[in-house]
Amino acid sequence: MENSFWGRNAWLLAATAIATLAPTLGWAQTDQVAGQSAGNGGIETIVVTAQRRAEDIRDVPISITAVSAQTLEDRDIRSFHDIQNIAPNFQSLQLGDSRTSVMRLRGVTSQQTNAGQQSSVANYIDGVFMSRTGMGTTQDLFDIERVEVLRGPQGDLFGMNTAAGLVNVITRNPNLSNFEGLAELEAGTWGNLNARARLSGPIIEDTLGVSLSGYFDSHGGYTHNVITGRNVDNLRKLGVRGKVQYVSGNFTATVTADYQHETSECCAAIITKLSPGANFLGAPLAPIAPAGYPFSRATVQGARNTNPNHGGGVSAELVWDFAPFSVTSLTAIRYWDATPVSDIDSLPFRGLDNFYIAQKHKQVSEEIRITSPSGQQLEYIAGLFFFNRSSTDYENIALGPDTPAFLTLPGTDGATVTDARINDTSYAVFGHIDYHWTDRFTTSAGLRYTREPQQGSFTQTSNNLAFRNLGTIDAKRDEGALTWRLNASYKWTPDIMTYVSIARGFKPGGFNMTRIPDFDNFQFKPETNINYEAGVKSSLFDNRATLNISAYYTNYDNFQALAFNGTDLITKNAGSFVTKGFEIEAEARPLSNLTLTSAIGFVDAHFTYFPDGQCPVGMAGACDLKGYRLSGVPRWTYNGSAQYEIPLSASWDGYVQADYEYTGDIYFQQNLDPSAYGRAHGVVNAHIGVRSDEGLSAEIYASNLTDSKYVNFVYPSPLSTGAYVGYLGNPRIIGARIRKAF
Repeated sequence: MENSFWGRNAWLLAATAIATLAPTLGWAQTDQVAGQSAGNGGIETIVVTAQRRAEDIRDVPISITAVSAQTLEDRDIRSFHDIQNIAPNFQSLQLGDSRTSVMRLRGVTSQQTNAGQQSSVANYIDGVFMSRTGMGTTQDLFDIERVEVLRGPQGDLFGMNTAAGLVNVITRNPNLSNFEGLAELEAGTWGNLNARARLSGPIIEDTLGVSLSGYFDSHGGYTHNVITGRNVDNLRKLGVRGKVQYVSGNFTATVTADYQHETSECCAAIITKLSPGANFLGAPLAPIAPAGYPFSRATVQGARNTNPNHGGGVSAELVWDFAPFSVTSLTAIRYWDATPVSDIDSLPFRGLDNFYIAQKHKQVSEEIRITSPSGQQLEYIAGLFFFNRSSTDYENIALGPDTPAFLTLPGTDGATVTDARINDTSYAVFGHIDYHWTDRFTTSAGLRYTREPQQGSFTQTSNNLAFRNLGTIDAKRDEGALTWRLNASYKWTPDIMTYVSIARGFKPGGFNMTRIPDFDNFQFKPETNINYEAGVKSSLFDNRATLNISAYYTNYDNFQALAFNGTDLITKNAGSFVTKGFEIEAEARPLSNLTLTSAIGFVDAHFTYFPDGQCPVGMAGACDLKGYRLSGVPRWTYNGSAQYEIPLSASWDGYVQADYEYTGDIYFQQNLDPSAYGRAHGVVNAHIGVRSDEGLSAEIYASNLTDSKYVNFVYPSPLSTGAYVGYLGNPRIIGARIRKAF
């Protein structure tokens, strides 16, 4: 199937990226001088902080996707999960409640349902590390300056959990000279109702400014529960952020506070497949599937799924500019709590209902950096980092009245309870230098030493025969690692640069702190990798087009693989795997009012050593998965967009925007179970609107315009045989939005 896809579509996708530039090539031959004289028809230049200093993205010798606030608005990127619509080889999904948020980058998946596991793909907001994936993915992208997706190990400068890369969201600072603001309201099908507002301005002009922003997002239930007669999978979420910035002489202080709160009834799993003879503990399941499943958006769960979570924090960034260097201190305190309730068997039987989880996470971090001025022959950054997280995870899973009586121990409630506590700390010292041998040739080197002690305590008490009664275990870990990066870049012209790099990544080991069959695999080892990369970045035709290409080869050792056996979710070291591939990103403005973008990602990730992996269905014990493709990883991703602006009058413009996102086929389980498989799919989004010079705009939008039907995740239903359940992608939504900016 994969080879067939390659034969039919690979060259078509590659040609699409080239076609993005084709109109520009024709324009360049006939109208290049006119474009230069126009002066304002080029592509927006983005300044990023991927290397902890402000740089033109075209000068940064790493694979990076960066988008500005305007691009986020134009392409309707509003939630964290929408970032996958613009960044090749990146996915972000919520596979159940907020704890199950997943980020995938270049074949590496990070999911942190287990409080004792760290991520391979890190999430930062304003340079502050979010220790749990859900901390960042639950926040909307509003009042944002830009988003940066960095691929490959970033341990030399960012450190924490960046073995595969990171996403850094940079919020907008207060305006110190003028008052500005925005108010926005939208409504659409499925009960969509969203509101956003922000206000920013000076208290003391050019010295002290403040900003305040907030949002409320909601929609009705995307899924109908045929058992209870209710619509479920709704959204109720709000967030606020305030910033204060003070600038005086050589000193700048920025203090940020934010809060996010969600009370959604989410997420109900739907039946995706019932194999012949499918049963729940012996009870036949064949009659229960809703008509038209899995895409009828109907669930047969007998109990509710809720997703309450909330969190926030305060950070203070202090910058002193001293010749010939600057000093930055970034201090942050954050917390995040999630208390979901789930019907995890996903069936009308009262089997595993009211599965209650209470996770609480608190963290504090401090980073101090010394940075040399930019533009010197030798540029350097050096710093110290401290981080501490304290987490608790209480889980109570009960056997319902439809489970056989013999499974429940006499005189008990039949519940399995786990109680986990963890404290992990990170200390690091790091440095990075760039040496410009000539105006064209630069070499860079980065080094970081990290020490990460951890303490964990875990108790599993079971009053049933489905899970084991294990008692308590206490454990400690203390690991150190040296991560590094070497790269070289050469500017063939002022607008064309090539680079090569090699980097080592590291992620600490951890503890299995959710339901487990025994203590034999309670701990797992640290994960390391070596990444080799080469790329080219170019700005063409008087900055009317850009073309960026990166190719990589990464070898992972002791990869922390996640497997679900129907009752337990276990992290274990897989041995090794290789991921290799490329990203191609192109943008063109053949006309001053036409913008085209295109991005392709390809990943080939497979195990090279995994002797005790999860066996295929029907086989007991452990199996050798050498040569198996990694689960959860699409080989191909693609996104493209076209925006056309139309002058309507002296003060009004019209615009049309269309976007397309393609995701290749995916196996969702480690053993590549063909019953847990997602077919390749594409999603079209579009909007049309008008905007005035005075900041008033109105538009009609459609997300998933063609109502593409696809699954985001599939897994075997617990305590069942031959039954598979999962989560669907969002349906088609049509709505209207009005916005006033000043």
